[in-house]
Amino acid sequence: MCAFRPRLPGLNTDDIATDFEAARHRAAALTEVAGAQLVTTVDIEAGKDDWDLPLTAEHPRPVVLVHGTFGNRGYTWTSAVPLLRRNGHRVFRLDYGKHLNPVIFGLGDIRKSARQLGAFVDEVLRRTGAEKVDIVGFSQGGMMPRYYLNALGGGPKVHNFVGIAPSNHGITAQGLMNLARQIPGAVELVERGVIGQTVPAWPQLQHDHAFQRELAGLGETTEGVRHTVVATAYDDVVTPYTSCALAETEGRHVRNVVIQDIDPEDRTPHVSMPYNATALSVVLEALAS
Repeated sequence: MCAFRPRLPGLNTDDIATDFEAARHRAAALTEVAGAQLVTTVDIEAGKDDWDLPLTAEHPRPVVLVHGTFGNRGYTWTSAVPLLRRNGHRVFRLDYGKHLNPVIFGLGDIRKSARQLGAFVDEVLRRTGAEKVDIVGFSQGGMMPRYYLNALGGGPKVHNFVGIAPSNHGITAQGLMNLARQIPGAVELVERGVIGQTVPAWPQLQHDHAFQRELAGLGETTEGVRHTVVATAYDDVVTPYTSCALAETEGRHVRNVVIQDIDPEDRTPHVSMPYNATALSVVLEALAS
């Protein structure tokens, strides 16, 4: 029997009502992700970045979007990109962490992924002529840039760093499986062989891994960078959801937001956060600062 057998309401869980309610929202999230994947398949414009558009005086910083584990530069940002463009921002997306899969990314060694992000930021700065970028990252993409900022010297190149449901203090194995079950093709990827070989980032993402201790030792925030975190109380991947938050440190700008503090009726789970209107409104607020 597979060690990663899903929890089935009424069969191997303790709270039937809660699990059925969570299953309903996860099904909606899966539909949302699948719809986003379809959009990026049929809409050529959705895959283009703003390399040929000049920055504006109102928004002089390019926005670099960083997807999460099992993500890619396309489907993760189908809601964020048009919203950012309508508000005058120029957007740039990378696929990082490629490993044994041509369409799903965020799988490789996280330190290498941070170096890929650094090279991409340098390219964006060179081609746009900007002095700094703003980074918006989801899940692993809301955590991995901290390594770029604090270990690879990226701090002076970044003004705002916004994490959407970021795994700032690691994830449990069950949380990772909850994520994999909601991304088409991800379960097959992690179950077809030894997980550490097919998804090197998997062990590094877990809260008790040496990488997480190294990341914590580098510091939660970066001098000169404005940090914003937006989380959901119904996160089923980064658990508890409070672990998304960054420590508020004197002299550092840190804003931790939970979308239910804005909309108490919102039941958005982890994978739907890049499409959530409230979360994206927080992103726009952060980028305006």
